[in-house]
Formats: sequence, structure tokens, C-alpha cells
Amino acid sequence: MRLMSILSSALLLSCLSIQAHAVDPGDIAVPSMSVPNMDMPTPRISSPNMDMPKTKPVPLVKPTSQNQTLNQTASTSANQTPSTLEQQEDTTMDVSGKWSIKFDDRADRSLDLTLWVSGGAIIMGYGTLTGDGAKKSVTASGSVTGNELHLTTKSATPEYANQKNDQYDLDLFMVNNTISGTYILRSGGEFAGEGNATAVKH
Repeated sequence: MRLMSILSSALLLSCLSIQAHAVDPGDIAVPSMSVPNMDMPTPRISSPNMDMPKTKPVPLVKPTSQNQTLNQTASTSANQTPSTLEQQEDTTMDVSGKWSIKFDDRADRSLDLTLWVSGGAIIMGYGTLTGDGAKKSVTASGSVTGNELHLTTKSATPEYANQKNDQYDLDLFMVNNTISGTYILRSGGEFAGEGNATAVKH
């Protein structure tokens, strides 16, 4: 019992001495806890990556041999079209100028015409029909296609009581630089004969 009393007294004295040493009059008690760090952390900002990702384009439709053949055919046709048109224009007979047309079975008759092309293939003209000891003014019209010349001549003078209008329908072709063909003669609107004719350009 006495031992417990002694230990209690010693413990009490120890606590009092610690308190007296920790806080003296006039001293400011220093807290034993650590002061928290209130500084803001420095933000880390990285620059954005502006590089575009490398991608390999994928064709939507893979061309097949059939598509290539169609494209080649269309390209060839498109390339040949202008040259074909030029060849057709080059082979078209040049009819502009002065012509003399002889009738094989009518040596006393002939046509002297001046022709020109209007609108690419349309032919117009005028001239003189010689026959039966007289000359008559005529008009000419028709068309030209390649080496074919289709021509119609009609009397330009008014029809008198004793005079009938003559009309010649000629279908002429160029063969070996010679223009010849057939004709049909109508007089007063009625059939008057037919035969062969030869044309010469001056």
C-alpha cells in the first residue's frame, strides 16, 4: 500500500514538471501538429498534337477488266468521232462552182449551171437550159451527200400559151473523178423522157 502511494506521488510530480517546462509564463505554446501546405500545385499543360493520323485511302470499287474494257472502248470511240466526221467532210463532193451537164441521148440539149452549197448539204443555183434552138433560164436546187449529187432544175420563165416548163431530176455520182448518172425529164408536169447524163465542173 505504501508502495502504491509512493508511485502515485512520483507520477504526479513528473507530470507537473513537464507542464512547468512546456509552458512558462510569457511563452507561446507551439503546436505540435504540422502546418498543412496550402500552396496550389503547378498545373501541367501539354501542347496539343496537331499531326493528322496517317491513313491509307481504300478504293470504293476495284476496277475490273470488264470496266477497263468499257472505258477503253468509250475512249476510243470518243477519240475516233472527230476524225470520222472530218473524213466524211473531206470525202463530200465539192459542188460549188460552174457546171455543164450533157444528156447522152439528147445532143441538142445541155444545162449550164452555177451552184453553191447552203447549210452544209443543201444546194442552190441558177443557169441556162439550151435546147430546140432556144435558151431558157432555170433554177436549181438539191442536196449533196458524200459522192452523190441530187439535183432538180426548173424553168424560171413564165409559162406561155405555146411554151411548157421543163423539169430535170438528176441523180449523179462521182466514180473515178467522173460525175455521171441518170435523169428524168418532165414537161408541163408530165413525164417526157429519161436517160443518162454526164456533168463536168469548170
